Amino acid sequence: MLDELLACPGVEERTDLRSPVGFLALHGGLEAGTAEIAAAAAAAADASLYAVVQPDDLHWHIPSHRYDPEHSAGLARFLGHVDVVISIHGFGGLRGDDDRWITALLGGSNRDLAAHAAGTLGGALPHYRWIDDVDRIPAHLRGLHPRNPVNRARNGGVQIELPPRIRRHPDVDALTGALAALAREQGQEV
Repeated sequence: MLDELLACPGVEERTDLRSPVGFLALHGGLEAGTAEIAAAAAAAADASLYAVVQPDDLHWHIPSHRYDPEHSAGLARFLGHVDVVISIHGFGGLRGDDDRWITALLGGSNRDLAAHAAGTLGGALPHYRWIDDVDRIPAHLRGLHPRNPVNRARNGGVQIELPPRIRRHPDVDALTGALAALAREQGQEV
């Protein structure tokens, strides 16, 4: 399925291999601001980046676990290069949650990294809620599927689901800075 998306006119695949910490943005263009946030944080931290960016006229959501590295040499190189992944996603908020515009979810298989990221991001952006308790995250947003690229790196990773407000708000600079700091710190540990 990924190969079909990459063959669509205007779809861009970006692969930059730098440090063993990598940022993913699988739904760039579709989930506003995610590719830009991942690219800015990766550049600031000298981290690796893999992003798929759709043009404005394409709205094809492929679930993350369907991004198969067998269908993309760029994704395969990225996953072979990195030890840990920070995957940036966007979501519309939790239904029935009065704080849906200020709540972010931290899933993925590396639960220690998710908890640490919640603390780092919460310290930089304390007026947002950073939920890393998997039981409080809806099943389809947990990022725990073993075929999800965030979980295919040697040490797994954290999938960060960001609400629309933080992706378009002036706080995006603080978010990018905190993500870069998290990546630099992880780079020292791997």
